[in-house]
Amino acid sequence: MAPTTGSTVDHVLRLSVRLIPFVGIVGTIISTVVDVLTPGGHFGDDLLANSILWMIGVQGWMTGCGHMFFGEPIAESIGWPAKTPWQWEVGLASLATGVLGVMASGFGKEFWLATIIAFAVFYLGAAVGHVREMVVNRNFAPGNAGPIFFFDVIVPIYLIVLYVVVV
Repeated sequence: MAPTTGSTVDHVLRLSVRLIPFVGIVGTIISTVVDVLTPGGHFGDDLLANSILWMIGVQGWMTGCGHMFFGEPIAESIGWPAKTPWQWEVGLASLATGVLGVMASGFGKEFWLATIIAFAVFYLGAAVGHVREMVVNRNFAPGNAGPIFFFDVIVPIYLIVLYVVVV
């Protein structure tokens, strides 16, 4: 029997939870290569600006909208109950960091730092929650212990180190 539209959408959303972290990485790499090859390009500044745009901005919009408008399959992929108000709140927090990440390129490096700090607090805090779920509830669902978890830990640290090195 062919899957219904709803189950196809749910499957795509569950798969996207595993792939979203790679959107920021690929976007950062492609845009940085283009910027560096453009006259006047500066590798360090371009890498930092593009990392903020793609890894905070674009991904923040994607994860925010996912939690806010497709909460049920996203929650299920994380191994959490589907009908909880936290989805909307986490979505808004992700969207807020996403807005900062997109806006950052229009401001100075102090704004970049503020954006990185807001992102790091939210995502490292989320990583602590994921670890708690793994330890206490043995929750190793892909949305809790998969690529998203590693993104939540590695990207904030990467951005902080990159900011310190570049600025």
